[in-house]
Amino acid sequence: MKTVHRYILREMMPAFLLGVGILTSILMTNKAFLLLELVLSKKVPVLDTLSLYLDLLPFVLSMTIPMAMMVAVLLAFGRLGSDMEVTAFKSGGLHPFRLIAPVLAFGALLTAFLLYFNDRILPAANFAFRTHHFEIVRKQANVAIRERTFVDKFEGYKFLIDRRERDGSFSDVMAFNRFSPSGPLQTTLAKTGSLDSDPGTLRVFFRLGKGVMTWDNKTYNTYNRLYFERYAINLKLGKRLSEMAGVKKNFEDMTLAELSAGLGTETDPKRLRSFQNEYQKRFSMAFACLFIAWFCSPLGLWIRSKGFMSFVLGVVMIFVYYLIFTLGQALSERGLVDPIPGLWTANVILFLAGSLLYYLVVEENSAFKSKAPGPTPLRPTRYPR
Repeated sequence: MKTVHRYILREMMPAFLLGVGILTSILMTNKAFLLLELVLSKKVPVLDTLSLYLDLLPFVLSMTIPMAMMVAVLLAFGRLGSDMEVTAFKSGGLHPFRLIAPVLAFGALLTAFLLYFNDRILPAANFAFRTHHFEIVRKQANVAIRERTFVDKFEGYKFLIDRRERDGSFSDVMAFNRFSPSGPLQTTLAKTGSLDSDPGTLRVFFRLGKGVMTWDNKTYNTYNRLYFERYAINLKLGKRLSEMAGVKKNFEDMTLAELSAGLGTETDPKRLRSFQNEYQKRFSMAFACLFIAWFCSPLGLWIRSKGFMSFVLGVVMIFVYYLIFTLGQALSERGLVDPIPGLWTANVILFLAGSLLYYLVVEENSAFKSKAPGPTPLRPTRYPR
């Protein structure tokens, strides 16, 4: 029995490792182009950009490991089924569950690994990404801002500073930005300005004092003017860079124990829902490997196809699974559904569909099985007496 289990795992492991490598490379390539823009247009040092790139790797792996599990199981069982090896195992008296058991054990092992990964490594990487991004913005702000020079290294804003004082503050500051890409240009004039970094929230602010904002409204044909004593601009290197790691709020930097403690102490309803969503998401993504193993094992035995067809089916199933998961997450974040059904629906569907497929496999109902026509019964011939 152990020989059969080792044989199935050896059949699956190369496809799993290759799937993790290929899928991770594809997703990281997209982010590499975004980070390359920092080096070319923002003049960010290569080593700083590389540190951001490595900080993104755990976030990508948390998605690609379940994806690779799905493809690997379909490829392995598809080949075993198409080469009639499954039929040979059954002829030897081996129950189909004995073939699925090592895959379920491997799925449980990956689930345990991802529970630790999502609890410790992923939050630490998220926090490291935000910290490195904060340090880069602070360095860029100190280096890039010069007297009588347009500064356009920050998302959505251009600055022009007339004079920099000895204490590091600025005098006669002009800032230009738009509310939206097609919106009117907003011009801000301020007598004073200063850079202020907040290590607690990992943000850098350009604080302006004693100024006025002006912009026109073409819809109502008006010209607007707003005076202020103090105004703070949150400096960012780029909107897409800030969003691409999924690092938006500090609850994504917390461990499961910290999230659980926050669920009992948080009073803000919106933030409480964010805590609930993140808590359930960590468990749901980890247990996805186990549910995927339960669903894909009988599916691979049922369809009995190998090679390219199994790969295509795996890609389609990945798309459908993450579509359902993303939809449930979006509905949960908006408060339309409870976080538990919102983030666990995709896994429940995999479990129910896997149970149905397992029944069909046990009953030996193949997706492409056709019954051979039996012999034509002879009609009885009547002879005269």
